[in-house]
Amino acid sequence: MKMEINAGSLMNKDLTALSEDELIIDALHVLYSQRLSGVPVVRDDWVLVGFLSEKDILQGAVPTYLEVLAQSTFLDDCEGNLLQRLCAMGKQKVKDLMTKDPVYVTPEASLMTVADLMLRKKIKRLPVVQDGKLVGIIDRGAFFEFIMEGDLYETME
Repeated sequence: MKMEINAGSLMNKDLTALSEDELIIDALHVLYSQRLSGVPVVRDDWVLVGFLSEKDILQGAVPTYLEVLAQSTFLDDCEGNLLQRLCAMGKQKVKDLMTKDPVYVTPEASLMTVADLMLRKKIKRLPVVQDGKLVGIIDRGAFFEFIMEGDLYETME
């Protein structure tokens, strides 16, 4: 009997997640210390409510086009301004910057669906949700880890 390999087979069940009310400075510590590019945001009951990525944080620090136009001196010291904005964001809450209604898959999703979503949506880490609750996460490297640690590697030779 052939084993069905799906999102549940690839997902990491050792979950790191944030709550909506955590501060961005604490979220940065989690991302940095665990070398993650993003983390799911959950309620106390593990219901997925968002996703916070490095991109979300950086995007929050970069001024909008209208802000740039309003400040004639912005371009003179754009690096200093960006760093000031990043530092000032530390007291904001995760819910202010997170992506609401994040893309996710169920454990039964096919590997093709997972790969397609990650590539089309430019997602590095994809939450796995069952009955509304976060049960795992898949990152891009999981595909290769699965091949290298399983019996599939020998079939490639």
